[in-house]
Amino acid sequence: MGTRSYWAEESSRDKFESMSETGSWHKPRQFLTYLFVRLVGMVASVLPRPVVAALMKLIGSIAFDVLRIGRRLTLMNLEDAFPDMTPAARRRIGRAALINLLVVSLDILRVRYQRRDKVLARVEFDPESEALCRQAMQEGKGVVYVSGHYSNWELLGGRLATLGSPAVAIYQELKNPFLSRELNLVRKKLNIRPALRGIAVKEVLKALKAKGSALFVADQEADPESGLMIDFFGKPASTFTGPAAMAVRFEAPFLATTVRRVRNRYQAVCERLDLKVLADLPADADEELRIRRLTEAFVDWLERNIRTDPSQYLWLHRRWEWWPERMKR
Repeated sequence: MGTRSYWAEESSRDKFESMSETGSWHKPRQFLTYLFVRLVGMVASVLPRPVVAALMKLIGSIAFDVLRIGRRLTLMNLEDAFPDMTPAARRRIGRAALINLLVVSLDILRVRYQRRDKVLARVEFDPESEALCRQAMQEGKGVVYVSGHYSNWELLGGRLATLGSPAVAIYQELKNPFLSRELNLVRKKLNIRPALRGIAVKEVLKALKAKGSALFVADQEADPESGLMIDFFGKPASTFTGPAAMAVRFEAPFLATTVRRVRNRYQAVCERLDLKVLADLPADADEELRIRRLTEAFVDWLERNIRTDPSQYLWLHRRWEWWPERMKR
């Protein structure tokens, strides 16, 4: 299986721009959902955080236990990731994960109605990690940051953008185009230039050449034709190679990073993987092997961080879609 970067699947901006001309942009249900989300964000921005957290705990519990929103897929993923865990323990994690998603989503929506510096002041790097990021930026080759859907990955991107500019975040279009536009406005307020996955290569190159950073959230299931099958929680998962490919081809530092919610604040950490991983390879190792080793290192790093608190991970996407055992279900 090749290591073609995942943004190479579409060759022009025309394909994306044509979406805005379709009827999907004008569906009443999508627009009403968007208006509701805007209203919730406005209310959440003025309510005390403890009140919002208590409401989200109540709403999340009802959604998971009564309405069963996302429950089946969440529990199926948790069973695959933690086969030795009791069903009751998996239900507790699944419920907590949905509550966490609601809490961090409201924190993202708050960005539209509060000052950027006030929002980002709640995202703290440990001194060693921040020094590592700044040192990587000083090398003058740009930096490739890669993360997963853990805790508040959007605010993490905003905090990383304060360490070096310009910053580009590669994103996937949401099914609701109004919400997708709203989220991109949040990203821009965080000083992040959003670039649509599939046509982002020019924006990434521009950022790296300007000694900026490219931010990837690369833990969703990749097309098996372009991804690599790499074990994630002991199960093979098709994994995006784009972040590692950019780091290898442009000799840019490759840093894995994540953030964890601790009460009303977020603690961010990062680890540089390229120096550690590529140093163990022979000098004549080809590009494909380097990309594989970096991608494997990121997946392993992400799994270890998720295991410290699985309730902050997004278990609502089909991570093992191409695993033969999952395909039988």
